Amino acid sequence: MPNQPPFGSTSPESQAAELSAITPLLERVLRLAPVHSFKAGEPILAPGAATDAFYYLVTGTVEVSYTDPYATRITVALIGAGEFFGEIGFFDGESRVRDIQAVGEARIGIFDTRVMESLRAEHPHLYMDFIVLLTQKICGKFRRIAGEREPIAGYAESLSTRHASRYTESKPLPAPLVRSSQWHSISSRMEEFKSELFNLSHRLQKVEGEGSQDPASEARCHAVLGQLNGALGEFEQTMQGSGYEEVLWGYVFKEIFPYFMRSRFAERAYFKPKGYAGDFLMMEHIYADIPKGEGKLGELIDQFCLQRPGALAIRGRRVLLKNQLMRLSGAIAARGGITRIMNLACGPNRELFDFLTECEYSESIEALCVDIDSEALQYTNQYVNIFPHRASIRLMSENVIKWSLGRARHHIEPLDIIYSAGLCDYLDPRLFRALITQCHRHLKPGGTLLLGNFTFYPDSLFLDKLLKWELIYRTEEDLRELFAPTPFGDRVTIIAERENVNLFAMATKE
Repeated sequence: MPNQPPFGSTSPESQAAELSAITPLLERVLRLAPVHSFKAGEPILAPGAATDAFYYLVTGTVEVSYTDPYATRITVALIGAGEFFGEIGFFDGESRVRDIQAVGEARIGIFDTRVMESLRAEHPHLYMDFIVLLTQKICGKFRRIAGEREPIAGYAESLSTRHASRYTESKPLPAPLVRSSQWHSISSRMEEFKSELFNLSHRLQKVEGEGSQDPASEARCHAVLGQLNGALGEFEQTMQGSGYEEVLWGYVFKEIFPYFMRSRFAERAYFKPKGYAGDFLMMEHIYADIPKGEGKLGELIDQFCLQRPGALAIRGRRVLLKNQLMRLSGAIAARGGITRIMNLACGPNRELFDFLTECEYSESIEALCVDIDSEALQYTNQYVNIFPHRASIRLMSENVIKWSLGRARHHIEPLDIIYSAGLCDYLDPRLFRALITQCHRHLKPGGTLLLGNFTFYPDSLFLDKLLKWELIYRTEEDLRELFAPTPFGDRVTIIAERENVNLFAMATKE
């Protein structure tokens, strides 16, 4: 992997400000501890290192990371000036478990056993005050840890007020419903669809077993799936006001379940193995656009799913974001500048690496890719970041919701571009605005924020009601209203991929 970017580097002015902020207590104890200088990339601690010292970052930034069994280096923290690290291992004697190295030039005070024993013997009152300060710092860290709801299942739950759901097991239908005109209308149509799907499944499986093909049956299958999808809007109108909407949608799902779950897309969207439908493996399946499923019918249903407007929009936004990264970074490169990019809830990062394949100035690109799912970061490293380029890439494991709410602190250099493709569809207004505000804080003046959100489209019932891939749909006006009370105000432009399904709010910091 290319060199890591100096996201936490600080200017001489900010370093001076950090030094001036040192409290009198710290100033006194720092006089007794040696302060060493470290160069960019220089190691400070490694797993298994001795626990006979802890450290205080006077200036600069350090990165805390680990390397997984697949040789993916994953950042877990960027620590800025004014923070201690290594103190827990010093006091409990447990071995180090993370790599810590300098990001850019750093000056670090080293409190080893000799320094602490000398402090206790020669300055006992100062020693006790220092121990109280360290205890408060450690307690603060543990309070933050105790407040977290990790790992991915907790993250998925925090994403939305509309928690991921599935239909319950089949139960007897209410008698009033069975006698209703709504039931007769929907059940008779579903019997027709179910009969057609059974006959097609039987015929296609027989033909597949014989090693031949049946283009007419394949075409008919696509027609039936299209008719079923078109009927969903009629079903919704028929159900409206009945009081049995969820029961009726559950019935529709139960009738098509044995056929649709043969599709890889439909199965993953519905069962959500990572707690939410749009995980990185689902994105990769949509990007690849290669139908996969159980038998020929499974492949045909998968092909149908992959050609729905939602899937087309996901592939379209990959192109849109690549083009925006090229446009925005090109202007900065023309001025001889470095472009610092942050990708939130990054998944497999395809659009970023699409951009890097065409970028002729990749040595001036620094990217921080953030996702709660370390498997997504590992996948990026193993299967996406595999071609020559000169960009600096850092992969960070972090809960973006915590970061948005200010509950995860990292020392990040001001950014030129922050973007997120598939996060905001799950955020309620409070979380969405918190995200916007936090992004504004981390952008440079003139920096750009790009946040994606699906808008309403006729085909959405297919994902919402059949596969329970429920999103919070927003119009252009909704997005403008979300930005209005934030520091961006009304300085927002709305763009979209070519299907006009996935909108992007684009705002520039003044």
